Amino acid sequence: MIIISKIELEGTDNLKYTDIGYTDDINVANEINENYDLTLGLFLAENRTRLITGDASLSTFFIDTEYVIEARTIVDSVEAITLLQITNINEI
Repeated sequence: MIIISKIELEGTDNLKYTDIGYTDDINVANEINENYDLTLGLFLAENRTRLITGDASLSTFFIDTEYVIEARTIVDSVEAITLLQITNINEI
């Protein structure tokens, strides 16, 4: 099972992760992560040094983007977690 998390800005430079669902479909997870890699992932990679030195801020990315989704946490079971199963990326 792969947990799907919503990532949004909290404050000026903190990221807030909220688990919103799970999938057992690797294609759904890959599609979610490809979008993440092309958006927030790319921003973080391109601005890593500037973010560390304080010359850039995460808030810059989130001016036009309310949130992004990521699906990278793998778990054995979701029985103890009350999350909906996502079988299609359009369900998010």
